[in-house]
Amino acid sequence: MIKPDIDQFTLVLQSTDEFDFDDWRDYVAKNMISTFLVNSKMHKLFDNLGEADIKLPEGYTVGYSFINSPFYFCIAYHEAFSKMGVIIKFSAYSWHEYRKRYIEEYNEPLHLHNFFKMIESDDYQFRLSRIDMCCDFINENISIAKLKRSIEEGRTELRYGKY
Repeated sequence: MIKPDIDQFTLVLQSTDEFDFDDWRDYVAKNMISTFLVNSKMHKLFDNLGEADIKLPEGYTVGYSFINSPFYFCIAYHEAFSKMGVIIKFSAYSWHEYRKRYIEEYNEPLHLHNFFKMIESDDYQFRLSRIDMCCDFINENISIAKLKRSIEEGRTELRYGKY
C-alpha cells in the first residue's frame, strides 16, 4: 500500500481590515488568532493554549502553542511588522492529532480542503505558504538502503514539479 499524506504545512493570515500601527499588536492580530481558533474548532479540541513554550518561527516575536504538547504547533506574529501577518505552523504530528480529535468529536473526517473552508473569515485572508508531502510505502517490500544507493548512483530519479 502506498499512502501519500501531509507531513507539515504553514498558513499565513493577513487582515482584511485597515488599521493603525498600534492596533496590530493591541487587538488585530489577537482577534485574527481568536477567529482562527474558533473557526477551526481547535479551541474545543485542545486545552492550554498559552504563550509559546516552543521555538517561534524565524522572525516572529509573539507566539502561542498548546503548553506541554508532544507536537509542534505554533501561531505567531511580529509585534511591529503587520505585513508578516499571523503564521500558523502545523507539524505532521499536530495535524494528525488535530484530525484524529476532530473525527472523535464531530464524527466526520477532516481533510485540508474542508479545513480551508472551515477557517474562512471576513477578518482575514489566508494562503498556504508551505506544504511538505510524504509518501509512506507500507508492506511494499522496498529496501530503503537499496533505494538510497539507487538514487545516489543515478539509477533512480526523483522529480518535483513540472518535468
